[in-house]
Amino acid sequence: MNFLAHFYLSGNNRNLLVGNFIADAVKGSRYLDYPDEIRKGILLHRHIDHFTDTHEVVRQSKLRLRSEFRHYAPVIVDVFYDHFLAAAWESYGKDRLAEY
Repeated sequence: MNFLAHFYLSGNNRNLLVGNFIADAVKGSRYLDYPDEIRKGILLHRHIDHFTDTHEVVRQSKLRLRSEFRHYAPVIVDVFYDHFLAAAWESYGKDRLAEY
C-alpha cells in the first residue's frame, strides 16, 4: 500500500518503478519471467518490504494499531508512512508532488 515510498525509492528508472509497482502480484520465482530491469524492481520491492517489516519502529507502529485494527494494521501503517512522505515531499522530491 505504500506506493509513493516504493516509487520514490525506484529513482528515475521507469522499468525499475514498474517492477516495484507490480511486485506484490508476482509470487515466488515468477519474477524470473520478467526483463532484467523489471526483475530488479521486483527484488527492490521485496528488499524494501523486508527492511521495513523487520524495522523496530515499524513493528511498534503496527503493534499500536493491532488491537483495534488487527490484520489491517500493516496496511494502515503503510498508508500513514506514505502520508508522512507526501506531507514532507518538498524535502525529498525534485518535482512538486502533484507533478510526480
